Amino acid sequence: MLAFAAAGCGNGGGRPAAATVAAPHRTGSAPCTLDAAQRRGLARARADIRRLQRIEERMQTYSQRGAPGQEVLTGKFLLDLGSAHLPLNMFSSLIHRAKAAVRLCGDCSQGLETEEPVLGNRGLRHEPTCGP
Repeated sequence: MLAFAAAGCGNGGGRPAAATVAAPHRTGSAPCTLDAAQRRGLARARADIRRLQRIEERMQTYSQRGAPGQEVLTGKFLLDLGSAHLPLNMFSSLIHRAKAAVRLCGDCSQGLETEEPVLGNRGLRHEPTCGP
């Protein structure tokens, strides 16, 4: 059976369409391996985000200072994240998750915004990204 090109694809006249060749399967980059210190830092940062989410659940309205302890915990998160020396994509993802967890705290959101790699830390050296 012959395959014909769809109308408007430049293969008029009823001639068979060219055979398509599938692109080779891309395996992606090697899996990311974190050292023990990076795994500990990642675990601490994720635990801090969970605590921030629990604080945020109790809040009803926006506040510049946030709930009691929220600013302190946000600072602890930033210290834990900064000391972990994570790959850039992990670092960015954790900052994004933390920003979602402190959306009702003005100072907390601004502090996290300054640490975002795209805007605030162009000169900082982070490890290469993991994954594709």
